[in-house]
Amino acid sequence: MKIIHLVLGKANPNRMNGVNKVVYNLAVSQVKLGYDVSVWGITPTPQNTDIESPFGLKLFKASKSRVIIDRELKSSLSELSGDVVFHIHGGFIIEFYVISRILVKQNISFVYTPHGSYNIVAMRKNGWIKKIYFALFERYLIKKTSRVHLIGESEQEALTSLFPKAESVIIPNGQTFQQTDNKYKRLNSTLPIFGFMGRITSHTKGLDLLLEGFAIYRKELKGSGNLWLLGDGKDTVELKQKCADLGIENHVVFHGSKFGDEKNELLQEMTAFYHTSRNEGMPGAVLEAASLGIPCVVSKATNVMDYIVENKAGWGLSENTPENIAISMNCVRKKMKSNNLATYGKNAIRMIKNEFDWLNISKKHINTYRLAQ
Repeated sequence: MKIIHLVLGKANPNRMNGVNKVVYNLAVSQVKLGYDVSVWGITPTPQNTDIESPFGLKLFKASKSRVIIDRELKSSLSELSGDVVFHIHGGFIIEFYVISRILVKQNISFVYTPHGSYNIVAMRKNGWIKKIYFALFERYLIKKTSRVHLIGESEQEALTSLFPKAESVIIPNGQTFQQTDNKYKRLNSTLPIFGFMGRITSHTKGLDLLLEGFAIYRKELKGSGNLWLLGDGKDTVELKQKCADLGIENHVVFHGSKFGDEKNELLQEMTAFYHTSRNEGMPGAVLEAASLGIPCVVSKATNVMDYIVENKAGWGLSENTPENIAISMNCVRKKMKSNNLATYGKNAIRMIKNEFDWLNISKKHINTYRLAQ
């Protein structure tokens, strides 16, 4: 069986785009399992890539008119035959609708992963436009795919309401376990550092809630420590102003986007990792932090709250409010002061090994591909 992953982008694991990271790690793991794997990417700059990978990478030029796909891509699709399964990554992408029609015409099976696009909150954004788009294009993809792969329960609920007869399977994203000699560096600190990493978008990521919660923790609960935010995004200036309005600007650090060793060094300073999203597929940043032994505090919308709570790898925000966020920070501070925080970090590492190992995740996908054929 030949596996072809299709994505917008270059499957570069060193970018903030979570879908591309997932595709890269999934492809690498499936190669390790002995499968013939390629990644096809659609990008404005197919000539510029320095990504080293064990899988075949083919990049195609993105067209200005998105309903017309690149000639080379069309030619590559026409040459496909035999034991091939496509895995399409990303929802509400018109190019994928066009490509799916070609695949159906050639009788080639495909699995479709919307990567959080069917989350109920995501569907409300530009709601009437999405409803029209769904009726015209997305419904065809769901109808013709062999399986819709979903990352968590929030997507399952939305898909059921949109297309009750859809054949679907829930498989979480994976995480590469990070070997490091410095996992417990944070325990040497006397003050807690609460951290976030991801796109700096206020509403979707719940960063307004996080800042408000931190302000309550500092002022009303008399808590100590700082809040670090790693990443870039459109709401950075707005959130910096919010910090000033809340009077916490001296205790909040916006580090910007960080990669590689520099990113890991900052992550390892964090006492607890926060993801207070209103809308998610499954944030890779949470899994990355957990793999470094950092206790995590997450909202239900992240689709990892149940894993965190069941494995005692941190805390869940069943109600994602500033008050609950503040209370959780105070709990983290007390656990740190009583030297009881390390157990949560060790549990986080064990959770990654048991629940999110990429090879196990990849095997589940392989089973889905076999069902698709």
